[in-house]
Parts: sequence; structure tokens; C-alpha cells
Amino acid sequence: MGRKAGFTDQSVFAAMASGIADGVMPGIKDISRASRVSIGSLYHRFGSYEGLLAETWAWSEGAYLRGVVSHLHNTQGVRGGLRAALYMPRFARKETTAAPVLISGQRTVLRHAALAQGTRTRASDILEGIDTALTGFAQRYGLRRDEAELALIEYPRTVVAVQLGHGGLDGSADALVRAAFWATINAQQQQKAA
Repeated sequence: MGRKAGFTDQSVFAAMASGIADGVMPGIKDISRASRVSIGSLYHRFGSYEGLLAETWAWSEGAYLRGVVSHLHNTQGVRGGLRAALYMPRFARKETTAAPVLISGQRTVLRHAALAQGTRTRASDILEGIDTALTGFAQRYGLRRDEAELALIEYPRTVVAVQLGHGGLDGSADALVRAAFWATINAQQQQKAA
């Protein structure tokens, strides 16, 4: 079987994401077959299967988390939090290939690989950046750190997962994320007033 002499990382990540969307963590042979890139070329480019997992995490979850941090840093006030929350459905619409990775349970496996590989510094920087941003947002608005993560990341992730599981994202995803965000913020403000 002929294999591509040159390939893009994107084609390999797309093959990985396709397997993850089917509910499994594809092996190196599966990735080779789906991307039509030889196993040797994959090992040469990524160093190991774990290296491929680490780079897939950085391509999907890492890119998403960097966007959340950017919104929190670049938009003043509570609106920065809302923009960060709305980034999940917007990212999933724009990056349709990466979206299945963001909502998969396999992202934990990818994160562990990213923290164990040569990309550890990059993954640690991304995770430290999101932790700092979430902690800062929580402190500014009287939330616990876990409440901030729910409002900005996990509720939006759930909305996207449910809608993608039912055929695709529609306009209601943004409305649902917005409602969950404001419910979290308003509940905390009511508790502070009581």
C-alpha cells in the first residue's frame, strides 16, 4: 500500500480525532491506515505513540484552553468570563475536526501523555495558564475555583457534547451556555447578598 511521502500533522490529528469520535483510542496502526502515513513516518515525526497523543492534546484541548485564557485576559469584567464560556461552542463550530476530542473521555489519556512527554513544559504552561485565569476570575467574582471551571469550561463542554451527540451544534448552544454562565454568576451574587 502506498503511503504519503509528505504529510501534515493536521491529517494525522484528524485521523486520531476520527477514531476518538468513534469511541475508541486508535492505535498507531489505526492512525497509519486512516491517515495513509507510514508507521515509520509517524514515529519519526512524533517520536512515539505517546508523543502523538501529547501533540493531539496540544492541537485540540491545548488550543481550546489557550483561547479561554485569551478571552479572560483580553476582555474586561464579567463579560470576559462570558466570552470564555461561549468559546467552547464557537471553537467546536470552527474546529470541527478537533471537537470530538474536546468532548471525549479520551482527553484525559491525551492530557496524561502530554504531561509525560517532551511537550510537558508546553502542556504544563497551558494548564498553569488556565488554572491561574480561572482562579483569578473566581476571586474577582466571589466564586469558588470549581464554580468558575463549571461556568466557563464544563457547562459549555456538556452543552457541546449533548448537541454533537444529537447531530450537530445549533444556535441554541450559545443560549444554553449563556444561561448556565449567568445562573452561576447570579447564584453566587445572591449568596453574597444574603
